[in-house]
Amino acid sequence: LAPFFSTISSGINAEYGGVDGEEIDNFNAIQDPNTLAALQEKLGQMTIKKPDSDELDLPPAVRKRVNAIKNIQLQTTKIEADFFKQVHKLEIEYAQRYAPLYQRRAAIVSGEVEPSATECIMPGEDQDNEKSDSEKQENDNDSITGIPGFWLTIFKNTEILAEMTQPHDEPILEALRDINVSFPENSMGFVLEFHFAANDFFEDNVLTKTYHMKSEPDDFDPVAFDGPEIIGSTGCSINWKKGKNVTQKIVKKKQRMKGKGQTRIIQKTIKEDSFFNFFSPPSMPEDEESVDEELEALLTTDFEIGQYIRER
Repeated sequence: LAPFFSTISSGINAEYGGVDGEEIDNFNAIQDPNTLAALQEKLGQMTIKKPDSDELDLPPAVRKRVNAIKNIQLQTTKIEADFFKQVHKLEIEYAQRYAPLYQRRAAIVSGEVEPSATECIMPGEDQDNEKSDSEKQENDNDSITGIPGFWLTIFKNTEILAEMTQPHDEPILEALRDINVSFPENSMGFVLEFHFAANDFFEDNVLTKTYHMKSEPDDFDPVAFDGPEIIGSTGCSINWKKGKNVTQKIVKKKQRMKGKGQTRIIQKTIKEDSFFNFFSPPSMPEDEESVDEELEALLTTDFEIGQYIRER
């Protein structure tokens, strides 16, 4: 901005033969970097207040028409909310149709069944290549069953999941056999189910994460309605085997004993980064205004991950 003001100053002096001393002092103050920074900060904090019908001082007849338009908008959003409820019913219906296919997928991944010859041929694939692959398969190691590391490979190659996954999570995710999505009939939410084979880390066969949603417009602000929104999530407790909890780690610290001049070693359990913290989500406070930036970021990330897994 300083060069810009300098150019203006030169133009003024050239055309009008200069300005008085007070104006020059004020102009120099504006050119000062500290003053400019303060002005820019103030401008950044300024907000434009949205006027309501009273502030616009509308005539009574016009104000009534504006209220009528608002009521029409409210009725529109209520119809839209009902639309999303009908979509939820369709999700429940189609989830039942998908289920046999996902069960078949899980059985092939785990090695419970072998796919049929027909299932192994992709549309447009060369039949000769398929025969060659079948001959090679006969020479494969019979000890390999299913698709080893199927879900772990997906996690490591999906950016949003890879960011959460730590090296100590990988042996557990090797035991992940399937991920399902179910839809409760009495609410707009959904449940993610993670099915695991027996493993050395926890006793559970299934870990769940439930997302709670709502699809109700605000009578006082119908324009803000943007479809169903996640309003919270509930995880599950994990029954970790002794010494196998990857969401915690033990650190040792030296502590000076008061009055003795000696030190001792104490152990403290702290939280460890892990994908399995996903099942212990932060709680949404009853007063939404009390949500600070850090908590808001955690909740947003949690909701994004849940929605991402649901859609895929």
